[in-house]
Amino acid sequence: MKILIADDEEHVREGIELAVDWAKFGVSKRLMAEDGTQAMELIRLYNPAVLFCDMSMPGMDGMKLLSLIREEGWDTQIIVVSGYDDFQYTRAAIRANGVDYLLKPFRKNDLEQALERAIAACKQRENTLRDERETKHRIRRADALLDEQKLASYFKGEAAFHEGMRSLFYKIGFSMNNIRVAMVLPKNKMKLVDQRFFGDGELFLFAVNNITHETLKNYGSHYLCRLDDYQWLLLTTAEGNNGEYEHRRHMEKMMKAWKSTLGLEALIGLCETETDADTLNASIGAARVALLKYELLLPAPPKNQVKEQLRFTDQKMLLQTALENEDKVYAAEIIRSFTQMLRIRGSLRLKDLQGHTIEANLLLEQASRVRLSHRESAITFLPLWISDLDEWEKVLIQQWWALIEESGIEGFSNSRIQAIHDYIHGHFQENLSLSTLSEQFRFSPQYIAKKFKELYNTTVMTYLIELRMEKAKSLLIHTEMPVSEMANSLGYTDENYFGKVFKKQNGISPLQFRKQQRDS
Repeated sequence: MKILIADDEEHVREGIELAVDWAKFGVSKRLMAEDGTQAMELIRLYNPAVLFCDMSMPGMDGMKLLSLIREEGWDTQIIVVSGYDDFQYTRAAIRANGVDYLLKPFRKNDLEQALERAIAACKQRENTLRDERETKHRIRRADALLDEQKLASYFKGEAAFHEGMRSLFYKIGFSMNNIRVAMVLPKNKMKLVDQRFFGDGELFLFAVNNITHETLKNYGSHYLCRLDDYQWLLLTTAEGNNGEYEHRRHMEKMMKAWKSTLGLEALIGLCETETDADTLNASIGAARVALLKYELLLPAPPKNQVKEQLRFTDQKMLLQTALENEDKVYAAEIIRSFTQMLRIRGSLRLKDLQGHTIEANLLLEQASRVRLSHRESAITFLPLWISDLDEWEKVLIQQWWALIEESGIEGFSNSRIQAIHDYIHGHFQENLSLSTLSEQFRFSPQYIAKKFKELYNTTVMTYLIELRMEKAKSLLIHTEMPVSEMANSLGYTDENYFGKVFKKQNGISPLQFRKQQRDS
């Protein structure tokens, strides 16, 4: 924090400087001015938080200086140091502008109290501005999500093209012609969100969008739209040479950037021709057809080698047995055994995996109809466009576990959720997420989230973050551990992300917190 002392008498400037324990108030720089003109130059150059200002100065006096500060919109908090002769009119003027004042000769205690009030006003102003920025950001984000949902409804064929859609295209910066279409399927999204972004899906998508923008900003206009969790539509338009080769090259460049920066793997299907805004659906369909041909397991077997046809519906009797016995371990073994057979078989196109997804959802629907006939089922089904076999297996296991839990026969025991609570408390420095807790305790993530909130009135991730931040504050106060090492010791692989979480919880950065505690 910087402060400025403006007075034409050197002994007054020195008196103010020597009277205050500046470090106590977090003041890092003190500036001196002999008159209003010099003070204004320093304000424009350094933007000090607080100004100690005499009213009677040669050239530009205090009244003119205060007026100019307000005209130019500076937020500097002003403490007037006034002589007795001009104190009465100064007092009235200062009150009207909401600043503080002292009468010469001043006392040390009065000076520090005035400074304390000025700093409090500065912090209040900063908090207000931060809240306003956050509110505006939330409004912009909500507006962008609403636009994305409207556009997604058109891209998915749920809404016809109309004038409102035309307006949305212009709003996102797109022309109506010469559009290139790419369908993107994120493969390991669940793993990344859980392990690298600690369940913060919005932060993950923010990072994906940032990398996309940085990679494609010189190529042309672009817009990434989520049709659902496993289907992203990337539209691009570029002036000049925007042929198929150039389009493919930039898409591959973008995927490499995702992989190297985030560890995100993806499949991408391209439509070979350009399209217009009102005929996008056909091009989206062509991009999906290209995706369906992808081999998910490599190497593929020789073409003349006949492979036995595998059907997930053949597991029906085994899964029914696991469901009737409420045996989650057995249900997981059945699903893992099937996916292992797929791996051994060695060839699996996305089209084939979608066939197994349809079969899996059919069995889930039949089982939920039988087990939950007395009430409406809340079971979710396997997304059709999952393109990673490991994630397909994991999600399907969780859905069968959720069906066993929702059937009600297993029952709810507080001790089971208490065990999860105690485990988090003892292992908060490890890589924990709803998915890892699901695997550890054999409950679906939905079940853990719901029951933990019911019992402890907080979410799993909020509780985990609070434990980590309390430990971080202790380390900052009592050790000299570098922030990068501290972040890693608390389960954060990214020091910057740790810093953002800490600041969100405590209002200041880790280093600012350490300095504040040492100075107090």
